[in-house]
Parts: sequence; C-alpha cells; structure tokens
Amino acid sequence: MAAARSKTALVLTGGGIMGAAYEIGAVTALDHLFARGFSSRRFDIYLGISAGSVIAALLASRIPAEGLFSAVCSNRRSVFNWQRHDIYQPDWRVLFRTLGELPRKLLQVRRNYRQNRWVFNPRDLPHLLFEQFPAGVFSLEPMQRYLCRAFSAEGVCDDFAGLKSELYIPAYDLDRGTRVVFGSPEHRNLHICQAITASCAIPLFFRPYAIDGHSYVDGSSGLITHLDIAIERGARLIVLVNPRVPFDNDPERACLPVLSSGRCGSVADLGILFVWEQTQRIEAREKLRLDLGYYRQKHPDVDIVVIEPGSDEALLFFQGPMSSLARTQVMHHGYALTLAELRENYQRLADTFARHGIATTTTHLDAPPPEGDPLLEKSGPGMR
Repeated sequence: MAAARSKTALVLTGGGIMGAAYEIGAVTALDHLFARGFSSRRFDIYLGISAGSVIAALLASRIPAEGLFSAVCSNRRSVFNWQRHDIYQPDWRVLFRTLGELPRKLLQVRRNYRQNRWVFNPRDLPHLLFEQFPAGVFSLEPMQRYLCRAFSAEGVCDDFAGLKSELYIPAYDLDRGTRVVFGSPEHRNLHICQAITASCAIPLFFRPYAIDGHSYVDGSSGLITHLDIAIERGARLIVLVNPRVPFDNDPERACLPVLSSGRCGSVADLGILFVWEQTQRIEAREKLRLDLGYYRQKHPDVDIVVIEPGSDEALLFFQGPMSSLARTQVMHHGYALTLAELRENYQRLADTFARHGIATTTTHLDAPPPEGDPLLEKSGPGMR
C-alpha cells in the first residue's frame, strides 16, 4: 500500500540575487523528479529566508518554477527579473542632508561633552562620525514599492491569509535581537511584500527596514535554515535548497583568476569584498552542518533533503549581482547541476519521497531547460 502523504516543506535560504537565480533553476529541475500529483507548487509549507523569500512567496502563490525560469531567460519584466534601478537607488537626499548637517551635529556633540564634563578622546572621533551617517548604503523603500506594485500587477497573492499553503518569512528585530516569523499567527497582519523586504535587509548594505516602529534585518543574520519553523508546524519531509557554499580554491584543481595580474591566486588576492563573501559562505556552511546534525538527531522521523552546488562551482562566486546575463547563466547552471544530481541519486531520493506518499519518475530527468541551456551540463557533489 502506498504511504500516506506527509506534511511537506520547501525551504529556500538566502544568497542574494544570484542565490535566488540558482534556486529557480534547482526547483525547476526538481519538478522533473515528481510524478503527476505533486510539484514545487504543492508543498504544504514554504519557508523563505532573505532573497529566498521572494521565490518562496511566488511558489506559495502557485506560480510554476518553470514560468519564473522562462521569464528570466527571455528577460521579461517579472517579480523576480527586476532591473538595477528597481532595487538599488542611492538616497542622495539623505546623504547630502547628512553631510550638510554634520558640522551642526558635531557642535552639538561638543556641547554635550562640555555640559556633562566628559573628556574628549581623539580615538572616539571615528565612532562619533559613524553615528551621524545612515545605518546602510541603500534604502529598502524602492524594493518594497517595486515588490508591492509587481505583486499587484501580476496577480500574486500579497496576503498571508489568502494563500492555500503556509508561508513563513523570518527576519530579526534589530533592537530586541530576536527572531520574528512573518506569516505566523501573531505576525501575519502585513503585506507579504513587506515581510520579504524585511527579510532582505542585509546589514551595512541595506538600512534596517521599519515596520510598526520596529527595525528588521536580514533573516540570515542568525540562523541559516530556520528548520525549526517547518518542523514545529508538522513537516515530516523537508526539501532545503541552499545556494551559498564556500568556494574550494584548491590550486591543484582550480585556478582563481586575479584580474589585475591575470594569474591564479588566493581569495585574499581578490580584495576585501571577495574575502567578506567567502567568510560569509564559510559561516553559512558551518551553521548548516550544525543544523542538519541537530535536527536529524532530534527528529529522526523527519527527512531532510538538501540541494546545493558543489564547492568547486566558481560560477556562483564571481557573478555581478545585477547582471541579467549572469543571472541567466547561474539559473541554467543550477538547473543542470540539480538535474544531474537527481539522476545520480534517484533511487535514494525515490525511496525518501515514497516514505511520505510522493511518487517520483525518471521520465523527465533528461529534459532540457524551458528555454534551452547555454551551459554544458556539469555534475557536482551537491546533494546529500
């Protein structure tokens, strides 16, 4: 007899715009694994963290992953396929106003020191200057306006209560230092586009996003997977898509090109931004390992399937975040990598999904991507 259908969850972690592009490719490939009766639009729970919250919200609204894939391939305007000016708009008025008010603010600081009889230490000056500037380079207001308009124009559900599936989007309250789960009963009285914006507030890059007097930052600031949300709500089969893994720069197997010299080099040779990105990926990997070990031991009845690229996938490390060509390449790459892994690990995956009442098939595991694949198919150790 076929097993009864378990409660299922699809978890999409953060990784910026390129990470979301990889997730579209991976989920499109994943749909080829399922037999009729189930797809990426039929999970019971969707959990989206940071940039993954955009894709999770669209899938929870029953938008097919293949449709997102085609929209990016053809460079059609869509909720995900935004342009640079839709998101990144420096707030020059705030910057110029801050610079203009800087002398007055410093005089106020001087008066405060004198009134309180504090002794000024020159080493305090950098800290005092940082206090006068905004808490991030970009404002998230353009992103919030764009998402809300796009959701309305394209008929995407913007109300947690209007979804047929459960959708959860975590972020962190900056002042309280606590996690807030948008979509939970106590935090669902807001637009989904607002929750997405709050979860995407990457510290330093974006200013914290304010909702009802609270400032929120990126949902990846603390936990990476937030698997406890899905488990506590009854999920017994979890598919986790994680695009952010550190690059393995083994000089015997890879060449990391340094543009200024044209030679192979170390991550440190690429400068501060790449060092920061690599350290963030290392931290994400270690947190993911700890999470998986903990939840698999504490909840042995819960199956967690992880889809992620291999550590040798340099393409996902070097892409400009707003390049439409790069997004298309990363998305195709994610599709090809995932499809190869599904074929290689089919029997184990089929057994896992069968335990939860979901039928699989090999019929479409050689299918080309919706709009053709410009990249050579490549396999990597990305699924476990």
